[in-house]
Amino acid sequence: MNWFDGVLIGIDQLGNAIAGGNPDATISARTGYFANINPNRTFIYYWKMMEFIINVAFYPLDGANHCLQTYENDKDERHKEGNDITRGVLGIIIIVACVPISVVTWAYWLISRITK
Repeated sequence: MNWFDGVLIGIDQLGNAIAGGNPDATISARTGYFANINPNRTFIYYWKMMEFIINVAFYPLDGANHCLQTYENDKDERHKEGNDITRGVLGIIIIVACVPISVVTWAYWLISRITK
């Protein structure tokens, strides 16, 4: 992992901690766990919506199922779902972060297709 990747993961973990999650886990891994693995399905529609937003943003880089793949790469972490407020904060963080990430990743994807 290079310096830049480490900084991005650190920022991601900070956002997860601010939103009531495990400070050693990323937002994508937390979302992948609660959208696909967690047996408590109470907030499944919320988690599936967050997973969709994140997966769309990272599709050009990682393909389908970014959140689930991220969870599977770090299965040993314990994930905290949080309460209504922290889930709301997490949703805001995801939307605010994923809109510009989507613009960049999809522009990169488009440019790479045009220049081939």
